[in-house]
Amino acid sequence: MDVREDAATISVYGLGFEVFCPQSTLAKLRIGENAHLHTKLVVREDSLTLYGFHERLQLEWFDLLLSVSGVGPRVALAMLSSLPLALLGQGVAGDDAQLLTAAPGVGKKLAQRIVLELKNKLPEHLAGLTQSGKALDNPAADEAAAALITLGFREGQVHAVVRKLVVKKPDAAAEELIRLALRELR
Repeated sequence: MDVREDAATISVYGLGFEVFCPQSTLAKLRIGENAHLHTKLVVREDSLTLYGFHERLQLEWFDLLLSVSGVGPRVALAMLSSLPLALLGQGVAGDDAQLLTAAPGVGKKLAQRIVLELKNKLPEHLAGLTQSGKALDNPAADEAAAALITLGFREGQVHAVVRKLVVKKPDAAAEELIRLALRELR
Protein backbone atom coordinates (compact mmCIF):
# COMPACT_ATOMS: atom_id res chain seq x y z
CA MET A 1 0.00 0.00 0.00
CA ASP A 2 1.16 3.49 -0.85
CA VAL A 3 -0.60 6.54 0.60
CA ARG A 4 -0.39 9.92 -1.16
CA GLU A 5 -2.06 13.31 -0.72
CA ASP A 6 -5.42 12.40 -2.26
CA ALA A 7 -5.25 8.68 -3.00
CA ALA A 8 -3.82 5.36 -1.95
CA THR A 9 -2.60 2.45 -4.01
CA ILE A 10 -4.03 -0.69 -2.48
CA SER A 11 -2.79 -4.16 -3.36
CA VAL A 12 -5.49 -6.80 -3.82
CA TYR A 13 -4.07 -10.25 -4.55
CA GLY A 14 -1.04 -8.69 -6.21
CA LEU A 15 -2.93 -6.09 -8.25
CA GLY A 16 -2.51 -2.43 -7.34
CA PHE A 17 -5.65 -0.29 -7.40
CA GLU A 18 -5.51 3.50 -7.14
CA VAL A 19 -8.30 4.56 -4.77
CA PHE A 20 -9.12 8.23 -4.23
CA CYS A 21 -10.16 8.88 -0.64
CA PRO A 22 -11.16 11.74 1.68
CA GLN A 23 -8.48 12.92 4.11
CA SER A 24 -10.13 11.16 7.07
CA THR A 25 -9.84 7.81 5.29
CA LEU A 26 -6.25 8.40 4.16
CA ALA A 27 -5.30 9.23 7.76
CA LYS A 28 -6.49 5.79 8.88
CA LEU A 29 -4.55 3.83 6.24
CA ARG A 30 -1.18 2.39 7.28
CA ILE A 31 1.42 0.98 4.93
CA GLY A 32 1.73 -2.77 5.38
CA GLU A 33 -1.60 -3.17 7.20
CA ASN A 34 -4.83 -4.59 5.86
CA ALA A 35 -7.52 -2.05 5.02
CA HIS A 36 -11.28 -2.35 4.63
CA LEU A 37 -12.83 0.30 2.38
CA HIS A 38 -16.33 0.90 1.08
CA THR A 39 -15.77 1.69 -2.58
CA LYS A 40 -17.54 3.28 -5.52
CA LEU A 41 -16.45 2.83 -9.12
CA VAL A 42 -17.21 5.90 -11.23
CA VAL A 43 -17.32 5.10 -14.94
CA ARG A 44 -16.64 7.88 -17.45
CA GLU A 45 -16.01 7.70 -21.19
CA ASP A 46 -12.27 7.98 -20.70
CA SER A 47 -11.70 6.51 -17.24
CA LEU A 48 -12.68 4.09 -14.51
CA THR A 49 -12.00 5.72 -11.15
CA LEU A 50 -12.27 4.05 -7.76
CA TYR A 51 -13.22 6.03 -4.64
CA GLY A 52 -12.88 4.55 -1.14
CA PHE A 53 -14.22 5.39 2.30
CA HIS A 54 -13.55 3.97 5.75
CA GLU A 55 -17.19 4.53 6.81
CA ARG A 56 -20.34 3.46 5.03
CA LEU A 57 -21.93 6.84 5.83
CA GLN A 58 -19.20 8.59 3.85
CA LEU A 59 -20.03 6.45 0.83
CA GLU A 60 -23.73 7.28 1.22
CA TRP A 61 -22.90 11.00 1.35
CA PHE A 62 -20.65 10.60 -1.70
CA ASP A 63 -23.51 9.01 -3.67
CA LEU A 64 -25.93 11.72 -2.54
CA LEU A 65 -23.55 14.51 -3.51
CA LEU A 66 -22.97 12.93 -6.94
CA SER A 67 -26.72 13.03 -7.55
CA VAL A 68 -26.61 16.85 -7.49
CA SER A 69 -26.13 18.45 -10.90
CA GLY A 70 -22.78 20.22 -11.03
CA VAL A 71 -21.16 18.06 -8.34
CA GLY A 72 -18.57 15.66 -9.66
CA PRO A 73 -16.51 13.10 -7.78
CA ARG A 74 -13.66 15.54 -7.05
CA VAL A 75 -15.96 18.17 -5.52
CA ALA A 76 -17.81 15.51 -3.51
CA LEU A 77 -14.49 14.17 -2.25
CA ALA A 78 -13.31 17.68 -1.35
CA MET A 79 -16.51 18.23 0.63
CA LEU A 80 -16.07 14.97 2.52
CA SER A 81 -12.43 15.88 3.22
CA SER A 82 -13.13 19.35 4.55
CA LEU A 83 -16.49 19.03 6.31
CA PRO A 84 -17.38 16.51 9.03
CA LEU A 85 -20.49 14.46 8.20
CA ALA A 86 -22.42 16.12 11.03
CA LEU A 87 -21.79 19.55 9.50
CA LEU A 88 -22.77 18.31 6.05
CA GLY A 89 -26.03 17.01 7.47
CA GLN A 90 -26.55 20.23 9.37
CA GLY A 91 -25.91 22.34 6.28
CA VAL A 92 -28.37 20.39 4.12
CA ALA A 93 -31.10 19.68 6.68
CA GLY A 94 -30.83 23.16 8.19
CA ASP A 95 -30.94 25.00 4.85
CA ASP A 96 -27.49 26.46 5.58
CA ALA A 97 -25.81 26.71 2.18
CA GLN A 98 -23.22 29.11 3.62
CA LEU A 99 -21.82 26.29 5.73
CA LEU A 100 -21.12 24.18 2.63
CA THR A 101 -19.05 26.94 0.98
CA ALA A 102 -16.23 26.11 3.40
CA ALA A 103 -15.34 23.20 1.12
CA PRO A 104 -12.89 23.95 -1.71
CA GLY A 105 -14.59 24.21 -5.10
CA VAL A 106 -18.01 24.92 -3.60
CA GLY A 107 -19.25 28.43 -4.25
CA LYS A 108 -22.45 30.05 -3.09
CA LYS A 109 -24.56 28.93 -6.08
CA LEU A 110 -23.38 25.32 -5.95
CA ALA A 111 -23.94 25.19 -2.18
CA GLN A 112 -27.49 26.48 -2.66
CA ARG A 113 -28.11 23.88 -5.37
CA ILE A 114 -26.82 21.11 -3.08
CA VAL A 115 -29.15 22.18 -0.27
CA LEU A 116 -32.09 22.56 -2.65
CA GLU A 117 -31.63 19.18 -4.34
CA LEU A 118 -30.72 17.15 -1.24
CA LYS A 119 -32.95 18.66 1.43
CA ASN A 120 -35.98 16.52 0.53
CA LYS A 121 -34.08 13.34 -0.30
CA LEU A 122 -31.76 13.33 2.71
CA PRO A 123 -32.29 9.99 4.49
CA GLU A 124 -33.31 10.24 8.11
CA HIS A 125 -30.16 8.49 9.36
CA LEU A 126 -28.00 11.12 7.60
CA ALA A 127 -30.16 14.02 8.74
CA GLY A 128 -29.96 12.53 12.23
CA LEU A 129 -26.27 13.38 12.28
CA THR A 130 -27.11 17.05 12.65
CA GLN A 131 -26.70 18.73 15.98
CA SER A 132 -29.62 20.52 17.60
CA GLY A 133 -29.71 24.21 16.85
CA LYS A 134 -29.37 25.00 20.58
CA ALA A 135 -25.76 23.85 20.70
CA LEU A 136 -24.82 26.30 17.95
CA ASP A 137 -27.02 29.30 18.78
CA ASN A 138 -24.54 30.69 21.17
CA PRO A 139 -23.41 34.29 21.60
CA ALA A 140 -19.75 33.28 21.99
CA ALA A 141 -19.83 31.51 18.60
CA ASP A 142 -21.47 34.52 16.94
CA GLU A 143 -18.88 36.86 18.49
CA ALA A 144 -15.98 34.60 17.45
CA ALA A 145 -17.31 34.29 13.88
CA ALA A 146 -17.77 38.05 13.56
CA ALA A 147 -14.22 38.67 14.80
CA LEU A 148 -12.71 36.14 12.39
CA ILE A 149 -14.65 37.56 9.44
CA THR A 150 -13.40 41.03 10.40
CA LEU A 151 -9.86 39.64 10.27
CA GLY A 152 -10.48 38.77 6.61
CA PHE A 153 -11.29 35.05 6.65
CA ARG A 154 -14.01 33.75 4.29
CA GLU A 155 -17.42 33.74 5.91
CA GLY A 156 -18.35 30.19 4.90
CA GLN A 157 -15.03 28.84 6.10
CA VAL A 158 -15.31 30.72 9.41
CA HIS A 159 -18.84 29.46 10.10
CA ALA A 160 -17.87 25.86 9.36
CA VAL A 161 -14.84 25.98 11.66
CA VAL A 162 -16.65 27.79 14.49
CA ARG A 163 -19.60 25.38 14.34
CA LYS A 164 -17.27 22.41 14.44
CA LEU A 165 -15.51 23.89 17.49
CA VAL A 166 -18.79 24.66 19.27
CA VAL A 167 -19.89 21.05 18.79
CA LYS A 168 -16.64 19.91 20.46
CA LYS A 169 -16.64 22.63 23.15
CA PRO A 170 -20.17 23.99 23.66
CA ASP A 171 -19.20 26.04 26.75
CA ALA A 172 -16.11 27.72 25.24
CA ALA A 173 -15.80 31.49 25.47
CA ALA A 174 -15.44 33.62 22.33
CA GLU A 175 -11.72 34.16 22.99
CA GLU A 176 -11.05 30.43 23.15
CA LEU A 177 -13.09 29.79 20.00
CA ILE A 178 -11.14 32.50 18.15
CA ARG A 179 -7.81 31.06 19.29
CA LEU A 180 -8.77 27.51 18.26
CA ALA A 181 -10.29 28.66 14.96
CA LEU A 182 -7.13 30.60 14.05
CA ARG A 183 -5.15 27.36 14.33
CA GLU A 184 -7.48 25.66 11.85
CA LEU A 185 -7.84 28.58 9.46
CA ARG A 186 -4.12 29.16 8.95
